[in-house]
Amino acid sequence: MRLIQPIFAGTQTKETGLGEHNKIYNAWKEAGERVKKDIDLGVKEFLLFYIPEFKLGEKSSGWREGEGIDEHKFDQVCVTAASLSQIIQPQCRLIVDLCLCPYTPDGHCNITGNQELTDRYLKQMAKDIYTASGATIAPSDCGENTVKNIKSLKDGSIEVMSYSTKFRSSFYVGWRDTLGIKPGIHRPYQLDVETKKGDILARAVKYREDGADELLIKPGMTSIDLISDIKHFNYNTPVGVYQTSGEWLGIHTEDNLKETYQVFKRAGADFMISYGARNLINIIDE
Repeated sequence: MRLIQPIFAGTQTKETGLGEHNKIYNAWKEAGERVKKDIDLGVKEFLLFYIPEFKLGEKSSGWREGEGIDEHKFDQVCVTAASLSQIIQPQCRLIVDLCLCPYTPDGHCNITGNQELTDRYLKQMAKDIYTASGATIAPSDCGENTVKNIKSLKDGSIEVMSYSTKFRSSFYVGWRDTLGIKPGIHRPYQLDVETKKGDILARAVKYREDGADELLIKPGMTSIDLISDIKHFNYNTPVGVYQTSGEWLGIHTEDNLKETYQVFKRAGADFMISYGARNLINIIDE
């Protein structure tokens, strides 16, 4: 089972509450240094999240009052991805999370009430990030047409890791606290935990048919019953799990971490995104 290490980058290095090595790193220096250390540890794949300054309580010069989005800062994720790609690729793999939630004041993954503008922003961001870095794009917005829109670009050459099965979950609380996202936001575009299995599987199939190269389940542990069925209905498409902040904060020892790895592997996951991926490299027997 492949291991993928998240990397957070922003204008300044800041604590996240997710451990000493999972900070939001300064994009111009510390992020690259952290990645180099992880490669030396044996990490082969990285998932980049860029956090704009206004999400961390800093003043942003690019705020667009009429549009409710910090659109001028989209270039920062492209520059960061381009910089890290020079360190990571081609010997390792760079994946970049794609969503509007870092840029919206309400924490939603879209421009509320304007799907057309949302689709346009996401499509342009995906194109710009890929052009700058050649990275795999991981859209986490759960939009109906996002995967299809990305695969329409560059003659379908952009690899897409789709958050195809993403639930509204209390297990995101650690990360939401870091970003100051207020509790109680209802995200209808994410799945409810009580959704019928048939409807859950249908969504995964839809994203695969739209062109997704990989499918991602989030959170991991509370969705473990879905892994084998999603793999069955999506043929040879790799299916993986995201061990979220709430899951990670409950892991206190290397034995805890190794056990979760073994359980996901036994369930059939092809890859695992974890804040402890760098720790797992040397404690698993492959």
